[in-house]
This record gives sequence, C-alpha cells and structure tokens, in this order.
Amino acid sequence: MSDYNFNKDEECLNVSVRSDGTDDSGNFKFVCKLEHFGHQSYGQSFGIYFSTDISIVEVPGDVEASADGNHLHLNRKNQMNDNGLVEIWIKLSAPVSPEVTGITDIACQTEEGGKPVQEVGAVQRAIFSRRSTRSYKPDMLPKELIDRIIKAGTYAATGMNRQSPVILAVTNKDVRDRLSAMNAKIMDKPDDDPFYGAPVVLIVLADKNMPTYLYDGTLVMGNMMLAAEELGVASCWVHRAKEEFESAEGREILKSAGIEGDYEGIGHLVLGYSDEEPKAAEPRKDNYTYYIE
Repeated sequence: MSDYNFNKDEECLNVSVRSDGTDDSGNFKFVCKLEHFGHQSYGQSFGIYFSTDISIVEVPGDVEASADGNHLHLNRKNQMNDNGLVEIWIKLSAPVSPEVTGITDIACQTEEGGKPVQEVGAVQRAIFSRRSTRSYKPDMLPKELIDRIIKAGTYAATGMNRQSPVILAVTNKDVRDRLSAMNAKIMDKPDDDPFYGAPVVLIVLADKNMPTYLYDGTLVMGNMMLAAEELGVASCWVHRAKEEFESAEGREILKSAGIEGDYEGIGHLVLGYSDEEPKAAEPRKDNYTYYIE
C-alpha cells in the first residue's frame, strides 16, 4: 500500500501514514510520521480512517488511542519543537488488510496556556482536501458510512426549512448500472460509465413547487460531499439527473422507490473507495474575493 499523506504548507502539523506489513501474530503494523513546525507543541492528535473496522493491539507509551469502527484516534502527549520530526509505530488487528482512506482532525497543543488549538477544524479540513474522484474500486461501502453521509445531507440548510429535497440511495448493482446506461445515453456516450465504477449512487431530487428547490438540493449535495471526505470516502457530483428523471424510465424508477411528486433531479453523488492517487488542489484565482470595508 502506498503512503497516505495530509501535507499543507500552512499547517503546524503534517501527518502521513504508511503500512509496514504484519508481525508474527498477523497484526497489521503502521508508521505514522509527524512533522511539526511554526511553534513549539506539547501534544499532537489526529485521526485515521481505514477501509475496514480495526481494533488496537499496541501503541507507544506516550500515546493515547481509541478505535471506533474504522476510525482510529491518536493523542500523543509529548513535546515537539519547531521543525520537529517523530514517527509513531502502531499495531492493529482487522478481519482483512486495512488500507488508510483518510486522515482527519489534526491538532496540536500550544505552549500558551496548554490549550488544544486545532489549526484547521474538521469541516474546513474536509473542504480543503476534497477532490472529485473519477476512478473507484468495486468494493461496496458499509451501510453505516452511507447512512452517515446521507444524514449530513438531511441537515443542509433549505429555504424557510421547507426541506424540499429527497435523497434516493442506490446500492443495487442492476439499478445502478441501469442509471449509468441512461446517463451515458443522455450525454451521447453509450459505451461510457458516467459513474466511474463507483458502487454507490446517491441521487438528490427536489420539489419544484418550492421556490428555492435548486439551491436546497445543491446544499444537500455539498453537505454529503464534505461528509464523505471527512469519513475517508471518495465522491464525485455527476450531472444529468434532471434529464434522467424527466424520462418515463426515470419516473418509473422513482415510483418503484415510493417517490411521487413534482421532483427535479439535482445531481448524482457517486461514492466509493478511490482507485486513483490523491490530487493537490489547483491554486485559487487571484480575484476570487472582494471586500467592501
């Protein structure tokens, strides 16, 4: 497995994780590399998402660790100077070989007052690190991850809290492939898979009788993309849901799922485990922001 890195120049703490094989008992070994700069730190913490549920076998004495499903949280209680470098060796058990799918909640404890300072919070970290993924492994996501992503979508802001959108979650491969073929036909590329091999498709639709329906559905899509990133799940917004569900075939699919009404397709959010290398963000354009002060 290749290294998984979260490195940004403006952060006080860079974290990368690499696999180091197994020990004699079949436990999985990982090395977490911490690079600190900018100020002195008296504690460092971060989380790691894996592709499968894990449990802790061994961590160093100066590290507190907790595992919850596929998420591991590590809190190192030790000093690091500016430009410091530390490697933490950990051992985990898992039903199958775990792969790192995300690094999150990076924080360091500053000298002043001994209070934890999260340089960039979990939401902002997801915003900064999220990329559209266009190549997926076929592995199905655990339902609990899908449910958590969907729940984030249901908490999106909507006009007057009317909650005009609905979310259709498709994990059935036959229906997923049927939607892919419909979408490919709309864009006149019948041999393509517009869903890039992703096993899960979340379709957001919204009630056209609500004046803010388009914006409501867009916010749902955005919430779910960020939730997926925070959980170590790759995603991509795929268009043409409007045309898809204006067709007789699309309306029949909605009816079979119990969705009836004047709904317009806003977008498909395809989900899965990425099968491509993480990409760096493109530079933001110079004239993105204007102030009136």
